[in-house]
Amino acid sequence: MNRAVALASLAFLVLPLSGCLMLAAGTAGVVGYQMGTNDQPIGDQVDDASVTTAVKASLLAERGVESLRVHVETLDGVVTLEGSLPDEAMIERAVKATRATSGVRSVDSKLTLIP
Repeated sequence: MNRAVALASLAFLVLPLSGCLMLAAGTAGVVGYQMGTNDQPIGDQVDDASVTTAVKASLLAERGVESLRVHVETLDGVVTLEGSLPDEAMIERAVKATRATSGVRSVDSKLTLIP
């Protein structure tokens, strides 16, 4: 099975459930924690959680990006990327893929090079 089909299958199976599980868990996980402590209205928090999920899926699908090294957070549509990647080109691909994701207003890249 090629990589694109495998990623599409994974996204089809996991992404619809990921938001539901995090919301159902309440304060479990990052999204649940943010919802318990964030001053945003619940609707905005859900929107941010869906943008974060979409960005993570975009990064997984992006060839040449070690997406598991990238932490993604969203607040009011502003996506913050944190982590360390092996080269500048990979950082640029990660930022470009994030900007192209629906719902992203802007990107704050705090990605660094692996020392």
